[in-house]
Amino acid sequence: MKDFVSQLPRLVLVAIVTLFSLIAYCYIVHENGIIPLGGKKAPNYVFILCGQVILAKLFVGKNRGSSVHFLKLFGFQYIYVVFTAALSASLLYFFYQSPTGILWLQEYVGGSLHELVQYQKEIIQQEGAGYYTQLQEGIRGIDAYSIAKDDFSQKLALAFLPNLLISLYFKQ
Repeated sequence: MKDFVSQLPRLVLVAIVTLFSLIAYCYIVHENGIIPLGGKKAPNYVFILCGQVILAKLFVGKNRGSSVHFLKLFGFQYIYVVFTAALSASLLYFFYQSPTGILWLQEYVGGSLHELVQYQKEIIQQEGAGYYTQLQEGIRGIDAYSIAKDDFSQKLALAFLPNLLISLYFKQ
């Protein structure tokens, strides 16, 4: 427990640096004419992975040869992931409630619906009309809450295996 408390400032610092990296990435993507949604934000998970490795190295520190309990390291990294995911999801939620965010969202939904219409025949032929209708409704249902919820849950799910592997590597 003492290890966790002494490492919390590092965890918060790495989470904030990760969050600013995520913001910078989304800004750069948007400045290049790409709305950072629909898979375009997936590379953000690389920043989470880098943060996990950095935190594991800092947590183990100079004790690399000594025994660091696997669960302590695993738990510490997962606290970082949950904290970062919560910050990221909150930021996305509030951004996509803002006038700029709503505009981006409308552009994204409009573009996605336009693209869906282009492939309407193929989708209906392969999957059926019901599936096509579900896709349309799903795209129209994208809002700030759904974006934030997906971001949070995806970060937690995608971080599990790397967290496990990093913890095993640094455990010794």
